[in-house]
Amino acid sequence: MNRRAAHILLIDDDPAVLDMVHSALAHYGMEVHAYPDAAQAMELLQNPSAPVFDLVISDINMEGLDGFDVIHKVKTTQPHLPVVLMTGQASVEYAIRAMRMGASNLFMKPIAIRDLVQSVFHLVDMHRDFRLADDGLKGLVNERRHFLFRSDELDVPGLVRHLTDRLVPMGFASPNNLDVLAMAFHEALANALEHGNLELDSNLKGDLFAKEDPYVKLRSERISDPAYAGRLIEVRLAMDTERFELEISDEGRGFDASRMTPPPKDSEMVPHCGRGLPLILLVMDEVHFNEKGNQIRMVLRRK
Repeated sequence: MNRRAAHILLIDDDPAVLDMVHSALAHYGMEVHAYPDAAQAMELLQNPSAPVFDLVISDINMEGLDGFDVIHKVKTTQPHLPVVLMTGQASVEYAIRAMRMGASNLFMKPIAIRDLVQSVFHLVDMHRDFRLADDGLKGLVNERRHFLFRSDELDVPGLVRHLTDRLVPMGFASPNNLDVLAMAFHEALANALEHGNLELDSNLKGDLFAKEDPYVKLRSERISDPAYAGRLIEVRLAMDTERFELEISDEGRGFDASRMTPPPKDSEMVPHCGRGLPLILLVMDEVHFNEKGNQIRMVLRRK
């Protein structure tokens, strides 16, 4: 990050997890304020002399204040501050509760530290860059946007900011859940680029701290290869006073979209459920795929 170091408030009563996450984030230059006790962490958050925090990461299952208490207290006093929750066991219903309370992401233990660190980077940038639109936008009644990018030209974080800047003024989101919707859009765009146009397999992802990551290496090679770099990603946004619709298409081979159905509410969450398509399915009102599986259409209805 080129701007000031991010300040992260980390809460977990498991010393091993606290140390692991602390070390990983500090490795990337973040200022981590780690607490095994949520009540003490909340005291720091409310202290006027405390640093300006960019993100809160909290375990859910703790003695005293639990993760749901943490997110309630954070969103009551600082509604724009993103919160990431961690848990050792959760059903889909459990995850939905966290998202509805305003959680920006939910990670299953054992933590996939690579995914957590990447999520932190995305959320810190979004938290710093998001600004509520001018009050004049409340008079907006409909809008259409059409974007077309080569794979090697797509700026995912920049595009996400364009796609989310109307959500709060138009009533499709609140400051509490804007971050999680932005993360869902980010994942959809990243999927279109990496798994669609660049045809990368997630199984190639290695250890975050390894000297060479096969996934990153192949991504770099393909983004420089005209055969992949020249493939297009098309993004269409349509919005009126009742419905927000975002359509993302890539030129990849697609996948069997019939497998992507919401899991039963009483089923156990798969590891890293807060990432990718499971996140999209959890937070959107409707999700549709074309027959080939290289186009996703996401719908929000005005609340």
